[in-house]
Amino acid sequence: MQYKNSLHGISSDMLNGFFVGWPNPPSPETHLKLLQKSSKVVISIDVQVHQVVGFITAISDGVLSAYIPLLEVLPQYKNKGIGKELVMRMVKTA
Repeated sequence: MQYKNSLHGISSDMLNGFFVGWPNPPSPETHLKLLQKSSKVVISIDVQVHQVVGFITAISDGVLSAYIPLLEVLPQYKNKGIGKELVMRMVKTA
């Protein structure tokens, strides 16, 4: 697993399978835009399949406060510590 706090080299094609069960899930293109517009982002990539498998976003005022609106791991990658690692890396970068 590779973790990045940059979206360099990430395309919407790498963002399939998220938002399971959402009544109106964003498209991969919209998903990429929301990642780009977030104050901070950390993504997890399965380099063997070249797919984003988890992500966390933070919105911040840049002074005092920040919150995490989204944290998601693809269903087939859950229970492998990816979510925990995303949170730890976000706390370090925020």
